[in-house]
Amino acid sequence: MSSATARPEGRYGRAAARRRPGAVAAVVVLATAFVGWVVWAALGAAAPGATGQVTGFRVTAPHAVQVRVALSGDQGRLSCTVQALDRTREVVGVTTASARVGSSGQAQTTVVVRTRARAVTAVVDGCSTGAD
Repeated sequence: MSSATARPEGRYGRAAARRRPGAVAAVVVLATAFVGWVVWAALGAAAPGATGQVTGFRVTAPHAVQVRVALSGDQGRLSCTVQALDRTREVVGVTTASARVGSSGQAQTTVVVRTRARAVTAVVDGCSTGAD
């Protein structure tokens, strides 16, 4: 008698169904697509299309600072937010620096930032590409 190898019917439930190869393939394709999208999004965030850097500034009055900004990025119009900071690093003025970038990918512009208190430095807060 082979009662030792036979499972009593209904005691342990049904035998586990084998996964279908089509379902496994679909999960693998979706997981690969998701990982590819995450990598694409991370690389896009790590290398922004527009950047700016303060190359010089001059305090021209107690409530104004002149800022020279170097912009770089793809060809077209770029805009950067320029902030004037006081001695405690508090933002005391904000303006936008815009320039058209040519085939070299570089442009220079000078802006005047009006301030509510005396500024001691200026920084670029962020840049974006504009519509042509």
